[in-house]
Amino acid sequence: MLRHHRDNWRGETELRLNVETLIGSPRSVRLKGVVRENSRTRTLLFEEAMETCSITPGQFLMVWVPGIDEVPMSISHWDPPILGFTVAPIGSSTRALCAMEEGDWIGVRGPFGKPFQISQSDALVVGGGVGAAPLRPLVYSLVEQNTDVTLLLAGKTAGDLVFVEEFEKRAGDRLSLEIATDDGSAGFQGLADMATEMLCDRCKPEIIYTCGPELMMYKLVKIAQNRGIEIQASLERFMKCGCGICGTCAMDSDGSMVCLEGPVFTGEKLRELTEFGRYHRESTGVKKEY
Repeated sequence: MLRHHRDNWRGETELRLNVETLIGSPRSVRLKGVVRENSRTRTLLFEEAMETCSITPGQFLMVWVPGIDEVPMSISHWDPPILGFTVAPIGSSTRALCAMEEGDWIGVRGPFGKPFQISQSDALVVGGGVGAAPLRPLVYSLVEQNTDVTLLLAGKTAGDLVFVEEFEKRAGDRLSLEIATDDGSAGFQGLADMATEMLCDRCKPEIIYTCGPELMMYKLVKIAQNRGIEIQASLERFMKCGCGICGTCAMDSDGSMVCLEGPVFTGEKLRELTEFGRYHRESTGVKKEY
């Protein structure tokens, strides 16, 4: 079973893929390893044998769970030829993924989506629970370009956190790790937005990158606006195609599609989207308020 491996995020890996492959049938891959991140969350690793397009932090895969459904999954690991994503059991598809073992088969399409626009400015990276998944490769990319990074991993409890041990070992001159939990079971006791305010005062970041619960990110976008700090956030929405055909992930008020124009959006764009932080759509298309 694969437990640790060195990721290669030095720029974009130049590989090739045509559009027909992207939107076509999933390619079958066999799991090479399953990593237990906490009591609920798993990282699934597989070998990507075919030539794919460039992979950049923030992009996602459409993952087909045989007999159930296809769901979007942020890429959290990329060490060619090993590719991986980190998943928590939320619905039927993700519960099935979390129950899988080495040797099981899944289908994948992609990668898709607009990634993080990586800056050389001092950064605060805020991950809420499993939302830390697309931020993991981002942190490595930032550090490798000699950017000073403060990483905040936040969750309701210590048991909700992921990648803590890994980043404790990697922390050093360019990377500082901070922990926050609602119940105080690890690190700072308080919500992620409270810890973000504190770290903005202490570290003076020029840009914030974030992924996690939408209400958390909504508060962070407000903090960034009030402080005049640039921010980029990765959103989650129901998706069926992953490439702008079905329109399932279109957002109010202008129809921006998360799969094409996101999943990473700037703070400026998020402030224009009337549904951000207020409601989302269920798989049926019905609006559900936060």
